[in-house]
Amino acid sequence: MQETPTVKSIINNRDRDCLGCRIFSGCGLIGSGLYIAYHSKKFPKLIGKTTMYTIGAALMLLGTARVLDLPPFRKQFNHES
Repeated sequence: MQETPTVKSIINNRDRDCLGCRIFSGCGLIGSGLYIAYHSKKFPKLIGKTTMYTIGAALMLLGTARVLDLPPFRKQFNHES
């Protein structure tokens, strides 16, 4: 199945940075981070707890950056030249 130029143009030029998209994806990242951080308490060794908590915190920070449209997400989908 081949893509026609019209379909390819519509797909490439769609608005992927709308408020709803940012909230949905950002909350997904924040929720994943909270889940990982919460379950990091179950690891018996300190290195495991620290590693999982760090990964959870990183996901929460990425989710917050996505919702607030901060780098690394700012103008990521800008197709203007």
